Amino acid sequence: MTNITVKISHFTKEEGTCRCGCGRYNVDDDFLVRLEAFRLHLNKPITVNCIGRCIKHNKDVGGVPTSLHECETKKATAADVTCINCEELYKEACLSGLFNEVEYHKKEKFVHIGWDKKQIGNDFQVL
Repeated sequence: MTNITVKISHFTKEEGTCRCGCGRYNVDDDFLVRLEAFRLHLNKPITVNCIGRCIKHNKDVGGVPTSLHECETKKATAADVTCINCEELYKEACLSGLFNEVEYHKKEKFVHIGWDKKQIGNDFQVL
């Protein structure tokens, strides 16, 4: 079996680290490849607001206990991202086939993109 190496050139470890200051980093490699592929597909910069969150930080920001961002007991498989046109970002994420959880948080101006390996079907929402 051949191991494939993918260079993640558009995202940094710091972008995947919990923002509370605890320093926790535990992001799923397959999800990072999906995120990088999506960035290459868009051919436009996107800003990562959040990938991984420790349990306490996830709770503090109102995240659900089963959040794909949670990176303390499992690897994070979600990112909150933004760009100049979040509506276009949302549509492209839905159409890309790279994510099965996409939420456009219109008022807050960000798009949540995730890959839940256990989920059957897609969950696309405008909130």
